[in-house]
Amino acid sequence: MRHVLIAAVRRRLFAVIFLAAALNVQPVSAQLSGDTAEYVTANYATRLARYYAPYAIQAAAAYTDVASFDATRGPSQQPSFDGSDVRLAAASISNEPEIVNAATKYLQSWQYQFGSEGYLTCFESDPDCLKAIKKDRFTLPISGGPTFHVWARTRFPQRAGAACSEVSIAFRGSTLSTADWLTNFDPVTGYVVDDHYRQLRRNIDAIIKKITTLDCYRRAKNPQIVSVGHSLGAGLAQFSALANNPARSRIVKVFAFDSSPVTGASYIDKHVQMQNADAEIDQVYQSGEALQRLRPAIPSSPCVRTVVFDALLPAPGTTLHNMPALAREMVRMTYEDGVQQPYKVPRQLTKCPSQYRAPATDQDANPILISSRVAAANRRPAADGYASANGFESGSPTEMSRPVPRGWSQALKHGRRPGVSIGKRVAKMQMVVEPVGREAASPGG
Repeated sequence: MRHVLIAAVRRRLFAVIFLAAALNVQPVSAQLSGDTAEYVTANYATRLARYYAPYAIQAAAAYTDVASFDATRGPSQQPSFDGSDVRLAAASISNEPEIVNAATKYLQSWQYQFGSEGYLTCFESDPDCLKAIKKDRFTLPISGGPTFHVWARTRFPQRAGAACSEVSIAFRGSTLSTADWLTNFDPVTGYVVDDHYRQLRRNIDAIIKKITTLDCYRRAKNPQIVSVGHSLGAGLAQFSALANNPARSRIVKVFAFDSSPVTGASYIDKHVQMQNADAEIDQVYQSGEALQRLRPAIPSSPCVRTVVFDALLPAPGTTLHNMPALAREMVRMTYEDGVQQPYKVPRQLTKCPSQYRAPATDQDANPILISSRVAAANRRPAADGYASANGFESGSPTEMSRPVPRGWSQALKHGRRPGVSIGKRVAKMQMVVEPVGREAASPGG
């Protein structure tokens, strides 16, 4: 028995060493020909930027203190209708007025609802959690916990009494100011500490329970719940979709940005995992970011989609592992030569029995959700990859003719044209990659 335990610890230590070594990897070139339902890369991923932008902004905003978002709420801690929560989220990705204005527009139908920060014993003293905590009674609490923000998509302009079509739980990644990093080493430390995955296992149903009590949720007919996160937050977002009680309201979609390869799946009952296996998981990342090599190159499930963006200039992997920068460039690439590009959703994952319904648009007053089967018709392959990536195919004339805010220039070009070298592309873009500085306090590991 002792030999088996030693061997298990050695395997987990090797995983941790490999994870630490990955933080120093240099970027690798992205495959430029991926354009399937399961694998989308480079210029093909660019045309999906408007679809992913709201969730990327939420993932970046998750690094902002929960107290700052709580302060935007109105009397009696009800959601605000003045847009201050949206402006705060948009400001988390850039200080450029044009980017902030565009990000605000992509998030304008969303409202911050509630959140939690720090160590989480039992969310709002949930009775089911108080029973489940017995499983973790022999572990040591840490200084951090699964920090998250909950957002609801209602309508624009925002008003009281509106129903929400979608609710998202945006999880924060690691920060240097807490013991979050212990959770990244869960294969070893999970035996002795009450880390984020353990805390979330006993609390995810309580979080979802509170979501179902929201006024906008109760007014909706078929609202759906999605989870969002960056790095460790992406691991938590995937964990929450697999761990929530399948007999209750479920998480049907995960937006995992630069995801950690650690997802805490060993804590989840196999029967529960199987029942939640139809949740769509989009693993979205910047080519060359630090954790890319640690994730499987081939999806392990028919419900996993890989989307690789080539949004940032070449840099060390740790610099590219930057959610505010990725979200900022996603917003920027939704414009081409001063024209807003069409809104498009990914192709259907044909082998995934998903219940997720993609938003049909990101700008109407009352969002309508469409099934993933209908979504397939929203993306038609074009003969020319660059033309397709930049929206020169079927699309709404209104969307394609919408002017870009004043002050934006040729630097907005982010589609990779066939035959254009990286050197020429860098010179044309005349941009500097945002350093890790913004995430030095909240890097998202």
